[in-house]
Amino acid sequence: MRSAPAITFDYRPSRWVAGGVAVMALAAVAALAASGLPAWAKAAGILAALAYASLAAARLLRSPVRRCAWHSSGEWRLRDRDGADHAAQLRHATARGPLIALVLSAGALRDVALVLLPDNCDDDTRRRLRVRLARPADAADA
Repeated sequence: MRSAPAITFDYRPSRWVAGGVAVMALAAVAALAASGLPAWAKAAGILAALAYASLAAARLLRSPVRRCAWHSSGEWRLRDRDGADHAAQLRHATARGPLIALVLSAGALRDVALVLLPDNCDDDTRRRLRVRLARPADAADA
């Protein structure tokens, strides 16, 4: 049986996910504003929702990973912002519709979640990842 080719891609955070965080924050603000809470509780809730959404969006948009590679041997490698390479292990992978989410553990980087959508990863790479993640031999590595 032929071994699977390496899959390598540059990673940049998805703007769709950041947009989703913004939409959820606006929905939370609207729900709090329309609630029957006292004004001070509304203000506190709105500030808390906006602060949490800001932190979540900043964390999503400042990913430490710049490049990801899954070699034919099953080894994962991550390149960080500084250009250093890290060996990684796949902890979990989920594929739903156009979304692929990978959780990789890479020593100094700890657990890193990579969210792949059409705005930050090309169709061919996502297709090859789906096929390879579905293979029993590679699923045993995960």
